[in-house]
Amino acid sequence: MYVSSFFYSGKTILLDQLCEIWDGPILRFNSRKDDWTAFKESIAEAKDFLLVIDNVDNLSESISEELSEMLSSLPKRQHAVLAGRAQLPAKLDKQCLIGNIVVMGRDYVMFDEEEIIQLFLEYGIELVPAEVRMILDRLWGWPYGLHILAQKILRHDNESFHLLIDETRLEIRRVVVSDVFRTFPEYERQFLYDLALFESLSGDLARTLTGRNDAPQIMEDIAKKSYMLLQGRERRFLFIPIVRQALYDEMRNLYSMDYIHGQYKKAALYYEKEGEIPKAISCYKQLGDVDKIIELLIGAAYNRPADGNCVNLREGYSLLTKETILTHPELIKGKCEIESLLGHAEQSAGWYNELERFIRRTDSSDVQHKTAEEMKAYLDLSLSWFGTGHILKKLLAAAKNPGLRSSVLWKNGFNVAGNSTSLMNGGLDFCRWVPHGRNIYRLFRIPVETALGPGGRGVADIAIAEYELETNLDGDYSAAMTKIREGIQRVTDNPEMHYAAVGIQGRIEAARGNAEEAIHMMDNAIRSLPEQHPKRLEKNLIVFRHWLMLLQGEVYAARNWAETEAPDETGEFIILDRYSYMLKLRMYIILGKRKKIPFLTTILRQYFTSYDRPYMLIRLNLLEAVDHYRNGEKAWRDRMAEALKLAKQYSLARVIADEGMAIIDMLNEMELSDEPWERGVLELTRRQAANYPGYMKQMAVKPAFTDREYQVYSLLIAGYKNAKIASILNIKERTVKHFCRLIYQKLGVTTRAEALNRAAELGDIR
Repeated sequence: MYVSSFFYSGKTILLDQLCEIWDGPILRFNSRKDDWTAFKESIAEAKDFLLVIDNVDNLSESISEELSEMLSSLPKRQHAVLAGRAQLPAKLDKQCLIGNIVVMGRDYVMFDEEEIIQLFLEYGIELVPAEVRMILDRLWGWPYGLHILAQKILRHDNESFHLLIDETRLEIRRVVVSDVFRTFPEYERQFLYDLALFESLSGDLARTLTGRNDAPQIMEDIAKKSYMLLQGRERRFLFIPIVRQALYDEMRNLYSMDYIHGQYKKAALYYEKEGEIPKAISCYKQLGDVDKIIELLIGAAYNRPADGNCVNLREGYSLLTKETILTHPELIKGKCEIESLLGHAEQSAGWYNELERFIRRTDSSDVQHKTAEEMKAYLDLSLSWFGTGHILKKLLAAAKNPGLRSSVLWKNGFNVAGNSTSLMNGGLDFCRWVPHGRNIYRLFRIPVETALGPGGRGVADIAIAEYELETNLDGDYSAAMTKIREGIQRVTDNPEMHYAAVGIQGRIEAARGNAEEAIHMMDNAIRSLPEQHPKRLEKNLIVFRHWLMLLQGEVYAARNWAETEAPDETGEFIILDRYSYMLKLRMYIILGKRKKIPFLTTILRQYFTSYDRPYMLIRLNLLEAVDHYRNGEKAWRDRMAEALKLAKQYSLARVIADEGMAIIDMLNEMELSDEPWERGVLELTRRQAANYPGYMKQMAVKPAFTDREYQVYSLLIAGYKNAKIASILNIKERTVKHFCRLIYQKLGVTTRAEALNRAAELGDIR
């Protein structure tokens, strides 16, 4: 086994403990203080020993090669444990590949929540959950830091927890510099100082900052021999935050502010060139260059807002006064879009009004007057909270205005689909068009596509295909599929339009009962995404794929997504994440997490109502009805009635039928009238339920216990008292009581008797 982890993370202590409990002879070698030749001679004379080698990262290349040969010649009954601060030396890679060496990474050594709780209990300190999370976040579960913090708490129990953690981090940073970093060669120290302003770096950025063409190789070498840098995805390298802060502190002591500003300037220019404007703005913020930030924000105002990138420009706008923003129509537009995407319709409307005032008070011969009119015309078509009222008139006006259509803003095009697998419910909600779909298609296809610029090619055919899918009552979707293929052929270089069409194709296949084929289509779509694709396009394709998996009764991928990747509704709400939130709501219903549901549904209902999104309101009403129905609450009828009323009003059928097995019992109990729409919807829903009988099936979910919690839980439900559990697990009774409290919380009970009853309900007691 090779244990690889950070400096001062307890590897040597682990080896000490192993040697204490090992029943047999031990041969131990530390590369920093022991003689290799003498060690080799002792191995030649010994038998049936445990080989323990510490600080493997300090071995010379020749000794690493000898060690590899030694390990390969060991009899199978003999074992070796190695430890080091680096990746496995290259000379030992072969032993790893053939299975002679198992590598245990930093996660094996660093403490998790349970281990942190137990360690502090051994010190006589009981932590609350928020403190445990803070320790994990700010100290990474670093054993060295944990012991320092525990000792500080014991010595200074009157000081705030935040302050003690800050003091602990400061001590770790001193050790990083004095005991670790200064052992590096001079050129590597200089190299890391040059990078220390940034937590994440690509090879190209490192070249820019250091002036070295071999920068990527140096970063790779440092990552291999230490944990100063971690290698992430796509050959990006990351500093551990506490390490970066230590280097940054040291850098500020050694270098002038002019030098540091020069590094920020290099990075800012690099990010500008790469189109990473938010990162460039962060650099210019450090330089205090507000004029450059204004220039970048004005340039960004000509990009498409629904790509989601403008939300990330909030930092730049926060540095500007309102008076500054009001002097530039491009900045007013950008601020209006950001507030809209954050779900702040009133604030967005306020900035829209400011733009109108700017137009009125500016002379028509002024260049900025023309710019402001162009910005306003773009907002008229793109602002979500406007809804679709009068949008046809605005589209026709834009199509007839050659000045607008030749402008830079229009040439960049519109993100019509809002990165979704839909056009009807993409950037805007076009439910109100559906009853007139064919007429709108026949009369307005050309002017609409003209007005939308490059983003509009194929939009009419794709939209009418979705119309055919949503309104069809007999389940024959051949016309929809024909139109979607025609639309895809007309789409040129607009990725979000192309993938919206692919998503609609997937919905058609799912409606036909071919969810497996739809999943295959999504897999191909995700793999084929161009390098420069709209920010949330891939996320929404993944969300749609999870829904297709749910149709087939496969819950675990979506559950894992909901627990690890889904946006947090208790934080900042961004309307572009609405599809993610709806999937998260489904998972709450499936998993029976009723306490989580009201908060999320309240946010979504407020958004769908204020932004005029009846299509999503239908879906939300259906899901709320499912939740109420499963919990025996009469409110399900009201939610179902509201969903059916809206769907019929806009001639929509598929949005109801998609819920299949989740709502079929409710539809039967509603005793729908015998009119064509009601008959069609009921039949389509029955077919969907028959095709996907496992959809939205509620899981009897057991709590997610940690390993230690599960050990205590198992003994508790077996009837053991706390004292006996402590004796069996070799921990203190106080520790057992602490874990019992955590177990009760996860079971949703308050007493041991209730815990036993709940365990019986879960099938853990028979």
